[in-house]
Amino acid sequence: MRCGKLRKETAFCALAVLAAAYLVFFYNLGAYSLKEPDEGRYAEIPREMVETGDYIVPHLDYVRYFEKPPLLYWACAASYKVFGINEWSCRLPNALAGLATALVVGLFAGRWFSRRIGLISGFILATSFGFFAMARIVTIDMLFSFLLFLSLSCFYDFYRERRRLSLFLSWAALGLAVLAKGPVALLLLGVTVLLFLWSEKNLSFFKEIACPGALLLFAAIAAPWFVFIALREKEFFGFFFIDQNLLRFLTTKHGRSGPLYYFFPVLFGGLFPWSVFIPRAAILLRRKREVRLLFIWSLVVFAFFSLSGSKLPPYILPIFPALAVVLGCFFDCMPKVGRPERIVYGVFFGLVAAAGVFAGSGLIENCLAGASDVVSVIRDIRGLSLGMAGVSLVMLYILARGRPRSPISLIPALAAFSLCVFLAIMLHSGVVDRFNTTKRLAATIREAGEERALVVDYGSFDETLPFYLGKRTYLAEFAGELEMGAAYPDAKAFFLDRDGVVRLFQSDRPVFVVAKAKRLPEMKRLGIADAEMTCDDERCLIPNRAAAAALRLIPQKRRKGA
Repeated sequence: MRCGKLRKETAFCALAVLAAAYLVFFYNLGAYSLKEPDEGRYAEIPREMVETGDYIVPHLDYVRYFEKPPLLYWACAASYKVFGINEWSCRLPNALAGLATALVVGLFAGRWFSRRIGLISGFILATSFGFFAMARIVTIDMLFSFLLFLSLSCFYDFYRERRRLSLFLSWAALGLAVLAKGPVALLLLGVTVLLFLWSEKNLSFFKEIACPGALLLFAAIAAPWFVFIALREKEFFGFFFIDQNLLRFLTTKHGRSGPLYYFFPVLFGGLFPWSVFIPRAAILLRRKREVRLLFIWSLVVFAFFSLSGSKLPPYILPIFPALAVVLGCFFDCMPKVGRPERIVYGVFFGLVAAAGVFAGSGLIENCLAGASDVVSVIRDIRGLSLGMAGVSLVMLYILARGRPRSPISLIPALAAFSLCVFLAIMLHSGVVDRFNTTKRLAATIREAGEERALVVDYGSFDETLPFYLGKRTYLAEFAGELEMGAAYPDAKAFFLDRDGVVRLFQSDRPVFVVAKAKRLPEMKRLGIADAEMTCDDERCLIPNRAAAAALRLIPQKRRKGA
């Protein structure tokens, strides 16, 4: 009887984990448009690789692009080859990396602590707001985080068990991490391992790590692409290693600076609802030897990017897996939920409930009567607002009754809250689809059916536009991150000044100009205007005479198609 009950409980847990994993990583994965700028960039580069067959030199908008190594591009290109070119296939490698990270966290914590801690740690990571978002937005950071934590885990296994396979796996994962984001992987893991061995008074162990066979494997994985591209492109070495790595850290030239405390709110929001317990976890477990490596890793990564002259929220994603294990250990040994945590959760859920009722009841629409676009969005997410309010009120009721006296009893409630939020967001993917993208403008251009048409992006680079058009866009009065590639002779013709745009617009060839709405006065002064201009998501599509004629034929084409 007891064995049968245990099997049923195990099967139920397995099904619950699979359902949660599907919801977090895969549900409605392709139901919303690619977002500017990162998803457009990381979708278009592999699309161009598949189109041109060049998997060595990355191109963005058919211009050389050397900012990042190619591992993510290759993964997306492979997905395109198997599943076709679309949003779902683009996001699939990223989602799989997120799932793999959660699994490695669970296995690591389960092996070195307990099965229960492993399950808790995996759930904490997967149900964190920031991890959920990053698993569904294509950037390099999720794949990078997976490979770094895999390398760290295998190193620890080798340190504890002296298994040679773990050492080779650690170096292999590190080589792939370098191929994902560059030499920063080697720096972060190297500093962490040195500090860990120093804290263990075992620096001599470093000789065992740096065995020739493992180093050769690392070099065989990480080095070939760098050698091949450096031989083909003379500008690569200086641009990638000096500009994109050294100067990105030492200076603010890339315009992504932030204060020293920049990542504290990012960490709190990214690991919410679990981040509330990080301070107490650090205090309670600071002397526990088993989590020392995880603390050192988290501090090294956090300090490195806090000191960097270039800061973006995803940069500290690599510490999320380590902190999830720390929090899993903390929940396993914490005696009770403290008053500070209750207050933080009470304030948060109270604010969410109030905001949800205010937005869901329609009261806010009266206050924003002049902002029709905002009111339209609020109406579209009325169900989401009321759902969030309801879930938050349930959480407030749980807290008010004092039910979660032990942290273990709080875990299901917080996990359920996160999953309800994720489900509500994905059920409103149609709303998410409309924002921060050029998908609908590109659809209008393609529907015009003019293969000869040229598309000019004026004053900015909308990186989703080449992907949705499936062809090159011209850039006018802007180069941005394509500045290095724009200097090549074969790219100069596709970067226009004001006079070049005007001449092109006044030609007999169909031309579509895409510009931000705030630039429309400038467009009119240049004579770039048309009565058939359409706008979507703060971007406007301005056709010249030939392109406007093609647009006027769209209704006729639709009737014929029907």
